[in-house]
Parts: sequence; C-alpha cells; structure tokens
Amino acid sequence: MSEARIDRLLAAALHQAIADLLPMRLEFYESYLRPRGWREDAVNLAPISAVLSFLRHEDGDTHDAVMVQAAAYASTWWMAGQPWHVRTGGRLLPRWMRLRQVGTLAKRHFEASYRGTKVKVHVRRGRLDLEIRGSIFCSSREQARDAQCRYYLAFAEALVAQDAWPHRGTLVACRALGGECCVVRLEAQDQ
Repeated sequence: MSEARIDRLLAAALHQAIADLLPMRLEFYESYLRPRGWREDAVNLAPISAVLSFLRHEDGDTHDAVMVQAAAYASTWWMAGQPWHVRTGGRLLPRWMRLRQVGTLAKRHFEASYRGTKVKVHVRRGRLDLEIRGSIFCSSREQARDAQCRYYLAFAEALVAQDAWPHRGTLVACRALGGECCVVRLEAQDQ
C-alpha cells in the first residue's frame, strides 16, 4: 500500500508562509518540511501533519495567519499554471458562471493537494458551497476550539479577489469542530 502524499504546491506555500510570518521558527519547521527533498511530485503526509499540528499550538492567531498567507501563495501559483483563458476570462463571465469556475478550480487544487480529499461543488443563487471531505487540516486527535480549515476559505477568497468583485466568505461547518465535513461558502454581494 502506498503512503499518503501531499502535493508539493501546498508544502511550498506553507513553507513560504512560515518563512514570512515566523522567520525565527523557520529552522524548526524546515526540519519537518525539508524543501531540498521536493523534487518529486509529492511530499510525505507525516511531516506536513506534524507542521499543521505545531501551527495549531502557536500563540494567538498565528495558525490562521499562516493558513491565509499560504492560501494566497497557493492561489497565485495555482492560477499561474492555468491556461490563459482561465486566468483572464473570469472577469468576462457572468457571476454565476465565474462562481462555478472558482468552485471547479478550488476542487481541483484541494483534491490534488491531498489525495484523500473529495470536494463537491454547489452553485445556487449567487452562492458557492464547497463540501470538503477528508480534509488534511481538520484531522486532529482532539476536538478543536476553532475551525481548522481556514486554508480552504482563504484559497477560494483569493481566487475571487482576482476578479475584484465583492463577496462574503464563511466557514459553515468544520470536521474538526465535530461536523460531518467542512463546508466553505462564498456569497456574491451586490455592488
């Protein structure tokens, strides 16, 4: 049986976010992330799980800040790898169609990032719901005090922000808080 793997884009985004926000702790986190070994297509699950666990125990809002920054890097890098019509055409699409495109892009990234993740996309009446099962961020031993899937929301918001239209993003449910799955919601706001 093969070992579970994490896409190196997610690992690199986490590494860069930690380097930006926790430079004094970078050496500690690099002992787990080991960027020199990223020449393969994927990274082992255990070191990334350890990094996520340590981030949960950092002071204050450090976990959320790192997740938001990592999602910003990942969304930029992810979009850079998309065809030109996906990168530039979003502004020309009707909003419901753009929401569907954002949902599809997010689904592809989330499922590629951790092969145990499955995402369902629902678009209805100016609202995008991403139902995420098998989240690597929410697999903690004890029940969390806060939602752990901030990365997913930040990634989807970063994709929408590239088109500069107003929206409101929320974490509706989180598996780490006892939910059946994680649900991220983006709602288009009137201009």
